[in-house]
Amino acid sequence: MPDDQRQQLDPGSATVRDGIEFDLLDATTAPTVDEAPVGSGMLLVQLSLFSTDPGYDAIRPGEPYLMTRAGDWRRLDLQRYGFGPRTYGELSTALSDDGRRVALADPSGLAVVDLRDGTHRTFDLPVHHAVALQWTAGTSVLLLKDRHDGRRPCGPKGCALDLTTGELTTVPYDLFRSAHDETGRAVEVRAGASTRPAQLVTHREESGATTVDLPFRTSPSTAGGPVAAEQVAYSQCPHARRPKDRGGVVVVDPASGSFVAMLSNSGQPGACLGARAWLTDRHLLVDHWESGAMWLWDTSSGRHQQVASSRTTGIHVEVARDVAAERFGRHLPGR
Repeated sequence: MPDDQRQQLDPGSATVRDGIEFDLLDATTAPTVDEAPVGSGMLLVQLSLFSTDPGYDAIRPGEPYLMTRAGDWRRLDLQRYGFGPRTYGELSTALSDDGRRVALADPSGLAVVDLRDGTHRTFDLPVHHAVALQWTAGTSVLLLKDRHDGRRPCGPKGCALDLTTGELTTVPYDLFRSAHDETGRAVEVRAGASTRPAQLVTHREESGATTVDLPFRTSPSTAGGPVAAEQVAYSQCPHARRPKDRGGVVVVDPASGSFVAMLSNSGQPGACLGARAWLTDRHLLVDHWESGAMWLWDTSSGRHQQVASSRTTGIHVEVARDVAAERFGRHLPGR
């Protein structure tokens, strides 16, 4: 991506007055969802396997913690949901847009928890490890991919789990590189090659798939996948031949493939920035996995504001879009 088309993130910017500061050590002593139901959560946070935080021993990867809209913590009783006393590294997780349901998975199985009353349902699926979990609109279908075996029922791309019937059906897009918007369309970002440009493929159930070429080389990260609204945002990995490339978050128009904006982390190489959630069609939540900070980025004006900071570094965050939009509504002009 040309340097003159990148907007620069100010990692030292102050958190807005009504922003969030969190510390996962505080979450370790919080009540469970069963002990204190919350109705809905805003963030689901867990320590990354790559964290070097000094509190690592007390927190441990594989133990996600739920933050409410008010900033209070809740723990999840993983053993009650069928997981072992120690989970397999980081759990695969997904928090629904309305913040009412959480999906959790590791090689031992998959569980869906209703945060309003603490009820849960487990699914014994013919997959080795369900990853790339995504909620679809209406929260009646959960998308997932099998981490280890493309020959199983989900195939190499992924599948949809009907939470009412438990039925699995394959999907035509790679869930590591795809996202759904509110209209139900799935947008897939395909990396380019020496003989093929990078592409955006839009999948609609009623009309099939349409493909547009991107006018630049890109290497979308598979760590978190893209997020979709009117536009599509994804984490751009540094170019292999440009070791000082800072990477960042890229926004493109899925209809034309045209470039909209890019936000890079000033002075830091690597793919540290992630696209978490569109709160409106122009306001994107961006996070930095090493510091745990989050910014609200207006992709039209280029303005960004830090809305969260963390005393725990090296974390993975899932965002309930609707709840976060309510929490930060005063920073969303024209929503």
